[in-house]
Amino acid sequence: MTQPTANADQPPDYAENPTIIQGSLPPDTLRLAGRSIHSATFRDADAPGLYELNHQIDFLRETDGLVHFTRINYSVKNRSGDAASVPEIVPHPKHIFNLERPQAIMQEAFPYYIKSVSRSGLGSIGLKFSKIGKSVCKAWRVGRKASDKSVFEARELLFDVRPNNDVLDWVDGQEARIAVEYSQDNIYSLNILVPLDRAMRDALVAAW
Repeated sequence: MTQPTANADQPPDYAENPTIIQGSLPPDTLRLAGRSIHSATFRDADAPGLYELNHQIDFLRETDGLVHFTRINYSVKNRSGDAASVPEIVPHPKHIFNLERPQAIMQEAFPYYIKSVSRSGLGSIGLKFSKIGKSVCKAWRVGRKASDKSVFEARELLFDVRPNNDVLDWVDGQEARIAVEYSQDNIYSLNILVPLDRAMRDALVAAW
């Protein structure tokens, strides 16, 4: 399985201006550790996280219907008056999605939603799981129905998750394999195989 080649001793790339959105992000392997998602290219377990949840997924209860999904941007701040000091890495958390599980009595079109709270993203996403066929999960970009603004409907297939021996392949709407999900020793990983723009990367990681 292809692994990224970034220098494992260096921190993630930081922008001087945290509002800058990169045009394309390179392939990477991400790992879920508790409530944080880190890049596996960094050996330091305390390396800055890339994303964060406000609840640990493994310990959600049936009554927990909402999880905040946050992307952590970083900037580099030079300490004034001391040219020899080490620059400070400043995190800038940005709440981008709400992961929602509607109550069963709501009769929703999708059992799970990833609802955007940021204008810079792909919008809201609906997820459906299946125990038959070649897919175990499909993620759709969704929008409000013209006839009933309270109801979501599928607009575009974003991701199709398919079993492949001991891993799960993530395929996009054009049938291109973009990521591989796997677990080893209770560590969950997502190997992103292709460059993705920021909005697509955020949507992929949130759906994962």
